[in-house]
Amino acid sequence: MITRRTAKKKLEKPDKKKVAPSAKFKRIYKNAEMEKQIHQILKPGKLKKIENNFIDEDFANGEMEVWKAGNVEYLVRVEDMIKLGGKEPKVFVSQMKNIALLMGLTQEQQYHNTVKEAVCRFQLSYYAERRGYTKGEHGKILEELKRDLLSGALTSFRVDEKVIRQGREYIKHSISSFYSLYEPRNSGDTWEVEFKDSWKNYIEETLNKEGQFFIEDRNAIEDRYTTRNPYLYLFYRQLIKRKKTHNLLTQPIKIKNLLEDMKIPEKILIRPKECYDLLKECLIYFSENYRPLPEIESFKIYNDFNKTKAIKELLHVSEAFKQYPYKEFKEDLAAIGIKDIREAFISFKRYPEEPEKTATSKKEEESDLFKRTFKWFTGWEITIPKEDQESMIRIYIKKLGSAKYEDIFNREANRSGANAVEFLTKTLKSELDKI
Repeated sequence: MITRRTAKKKLEKPDKKKVAPSAKFKRIYKNAEMEKQIHQILKPGKLKKIENNFIDEDFANGEMEVWKAGNVEYLVRVEDMIKLGGKEPKVFVSQMKNIALLMGLTQEQQYHNTVKEAVCRFQLSYYAERRGYTKGEHGKILEELKRDLLSGALTSFRVDEKVIRQGREYIKHSISSFYSLYEPRNSGDTWEVEFKDSWKNYIEETLNKEGQFFIEDRNAIEDRYTTRNPYLYLFYRQLIKRKKTHNLLTQPIKIKNLLEDMKIPEKILIRPKECYDLLKECLIYFSENYRPLPEIESFKIYNDFNKTKAIKELLHVSEAFKQYPYKEFKEDLAAIGIKDIREAFISFKRYPEEPEKTATSKKEEESDLFKRTFKWFTGWEITIPKEDQESMIRIYIKKLGSAKYEDIFNREANRSGANAVEFLTKTLKSELDKI
């Protein structure tokens, strides 16, 4: 029989500094308040450089280079500017994706830990892969991704916000950054991110699944096209922000407000036809990508938030819709009393999170999980008779459900010190007890 000690020895990697990739979760969870603050802090467009400041703070004592966008100031120590290549910090969509990925990596790595920490570790090449880049592209791309990571650690954000304390309203003046970044001296070693106290509670609350959450699909982080075209990523964020788990049709939003939240330039916002073309591009993009389940199946247009009048049919994002001219769309709007597309309200209908499976497909899925489990068991000595092993696995798959069982299997089979014996005799029972 293989003991715990010999099993661990058998599975150890020669280079202990390297962190084995965790099982990739399909979704990334963020605390809703944290997401709100990220949206408030990270701004689009060219930053406006203002005069350097001297900051007297424990963590930021000295001269800082300062940029501004809206009501937010971005500060980087003068001595740290060389780490950013002398360029302004990255504080828009690419930084949003950086924070989301670090959240995802933290969840994947901390998921099985009893005590969960707001910390993640990774190889830079693996980080690049999770941002959607291949090994052959790692030259200049790695330098840009480094700038994302360094910006999140070296940039302090100063913003005044209204807060309620003991029933009274105050203006909170504060300065903070997202995380501490431990960059290895040797390029092949592990990077480490440790979220700051100001964000730590949000992270730990998310890890323990308490409170309200903002859920982001992993595909959105790996999608390089929306990094180059930020308005698409911001459309996606507006889309998932309005999802309701009990209703496939999202809350209505005024199209003008939607486009403004996507930070569309004024030269487009003033032209109704260009607004239509842009909206159409977004609808088509998110119906054709992010498979197997597109984010949008169809949409509906209303004359107001209360849905008093509507274009009768759900407008499916189909081949016919691609050819749908603005002139005809204007006629449909006029029929519900809307003259300008920007004044109309839109709801999106998404696909169900879990599509109905046929009895045959469920059986095939369970059979595949069963085979993958026993492939992992090959070479392990287990005292439980094989027929009992088979019976136990089939019962766990049915009771936990295929999706949950697969998440647990991927997590355990990929973690450092993975042990098939413990998986069968302890882990699965523990997971079932939680239900």
